[in-house]
Amino acid sequence: MKRPQSQWSLRISTFIVVSACFVVMGASLLLSQNFRKILTLWGEDVQMTVYLSSHVSSDGIKEIETLLKDTGKVGEVTLVSQEQALSDFRSQLATYAPDLSQDEELLKVIPSSLQVSLASAVAVEGQKQALEFLASKLKDREGIDEVSYGQEWVEKYSTLVSAVETTLNCVGLIIVLAALFVMSNAIRASVQNRHEEIIVLEMIGATSTMIRKPFLQEGALLGLCSSLLALGLCSGLFFSFKSFLIGKLSFFQIGEHMSFLSVGLCLVFVVAGTALGALGSYLCVRKMNTGWAAAQG
Repeated sequence: MKRPQSQWSLRISTFIVVSACFVVMGASLLLSQNFRKILTLWGEDVQMTVYLSSHVSSDGIKEIETLLKDTGKVGEVTLVSQEQALSDFRSQLATYAPDLSQDEELLKVIPSSLQVSLASAVAVEGQKQALEFLASKLKDREGIDEVSYGQEWVEKYSTLVSAVETTLNCVGLIIVLAALFVMSNAIRASVQNRHEEIIVLEMIGATSTMIRKPFLQEGALLGLCSSLLALGLCSGLFFSFKSFLIGKLSFFQIGEHMSFLSVGLCLVFVVAGTALGALGSYLCVRKMNTGWAAAQG
């Protein structure tokens, strides 16, 4: 029997809407992946400065370094002597205040310090907690005047990471539910169009599997095609945007560190889309062959 033109219009419109949902999901994955990479690059600049007392001995400095490294949260510890700190300070002030930069009394004011960087194993979202832990270990310890890690900046940085992660997770969940709803409605319309056929199949004793299988296949195929199309569109948009960043905003060096989804993640995306389509169909046909069609008649 020839299908009505309206049914094909519904299928096409459903395919477009579901593909758009998958595009948003793919874009969210890309944004989350690359945003985390950029934050990791920014996180490499997160350091702690431990200002040492003027009377601290070399053995005392080594004890502090050992204490930091034993925590397992520290990557490198670099000693900046008073002379080196003064030299850096003078080079920065040479243009703006040349007379001040030559003042020998500055050596008495500028302390030596330890520049502490976090270990690469420390996750971006755990950097704030790691810095706070290290600061607590050094608090009131002899030979240390002050511990600074840009507390206010790190606090805002950590809040930004949490906010973005939460937002992307919420958007992803909403889009998944929307796609599931749209696919379920499309399959439900298909079931209604084949109502009489289903009644006949039930009357002649067709099994649940025989009746449900075509609809499950239809939903899975919808999810498969939509996810594949979404990946293609996301790929085109991503590489176009990356080229724009490299060509027009190369100063920020963001584009060079951006990457598309891995082959494994693309495969998971397609499989998940297919499974989502099959699930949407199952929610509509799970009661078939239990007198459902006859009861609807």
